[in-house]
Amino acid sequence: MTQPILPLPPGSRPGVRRGSPVCALLAAVIATLLLATTTLAQVPDGTWRFQRTAFRDPAASDQEAIVMLLPEGWTAQGGVQWLPTWARIAFLYTHVEDPSTGITMDWLPIQDFMYFDAQGFQIGIGDNYQGKAYVPPITDPVDFVAQFWAPTVLTHLQGLRPVSVTQQPRVAQEFLTGFGGPGEAYAYTLRYQFDDDGTPWEQDVHFALLYSQANGITSWFVNFAYAVAGPRGAIDEQEALLSTIIASRITTPEWEATYRLVKQLFYQGIQQQMADTARFGELLRQYRAESQALWQQVTQERQEQADRQAQYVQEILGGVGSYKDPVTGRIVQLPSGRDQWVNRNGEYLSSDDPGFDPNTVDGQDWQRMEAHRH
Repeated sequence: MTQPILPLPPGSRPGVRRGSPVCALLAAVIATLLLATTTLAQVPDGTWRFQRTAFRDPAASDQEAIVMLLPEGWTAQGGVQWLPTWARIAFLYTHVEDPSTGITMDWLPIQDFMYFDAQGFQIGIGDNYQGKAYVPPITDPVDFVAQFWAPTVLTHLQGLRPVSVTQQPRVAQEFLTGFGGPGEAYAYTLRYQFDDDGTPWEQDVHFALLYSQANGITSWFVNFAYAVAGPRGAIDEQEALLSTIIASRITTPEWEATYRLVKQLFYQGIQQQMADTARFGELLRQYRAESQALWQQVTQERQEQADRQAQYVQEILGGVGSYKDPVTGRIVQLPSGRDQWVNRNGEYLSSDDPGFDPNTVDGQDWQRMEAHRH
């Protein structure tokens, strides 16, 4: 069948799981040298440092769009790909990599779909119909990966079947709650195994599918989609670090307000104006007041939902707990069962040594974080 249009990260190379061994080795050496010169060089083994990383959106006045916590020594790339002719509106691409182990994380392209009896319509499979890809619903998660990601961003999985398929009912419930209407939702983790130049490798593909029917039309959606790859065994060994990264990745309230505004403009039928880059920027400036009002709304919503969101994250991700940041007052997910510290630069230390005090190492005014009780 004709492949529906899926957004691809700019400069992406389909099927690439990680950098070359030479690049990975050089990155690891550089990271080691930098770490050796840091003021926290004397921290005990088993102490992890997380730093705030942000990606900006040049099309939206260079706002910070995505923020996340990144373990020291890891690398990340990310940004926003606007899709003005699709109802999804934007794709937030993010690639994270650990040079020392080769572990990679990629947030996958997503799309909205629609299907109905098109007799009398001139429409083909994969065409854009009212902002959604015209595609019959696919209910088998293995088939979905094979048809939509394996031909594009996960080419190394072509012809492979997962060694396990695990349902994630809590994620499915969250998807349906956010949808706000009648429907059925399912969430999955598919684990694949393969060899990479003779090295046993594995990849977990996470995503959720939702289906809703009304008046002979089936609308269906994919969300919560990301993939983690690494040498066999490394994903499970690094669960706490990976969960911390996943839990921390979020849009900023300012950019989320811009996204909601653009979505409203899409449904007002001005897609062609938004498709022009210059006009797109003019529209955002024209609706600045509306955007600021939405910004306040997003901030308030997140404050009101902080407890529920923290509990949800702990239920779906292994190895993390919720902690209160005394600097910002926010709830942060960090590796559980460890001592947590934060400084005013937005950096976090997670240590398995209960006697370690980072203030004895540098003068960055580290404050201990307490576990948050739901």
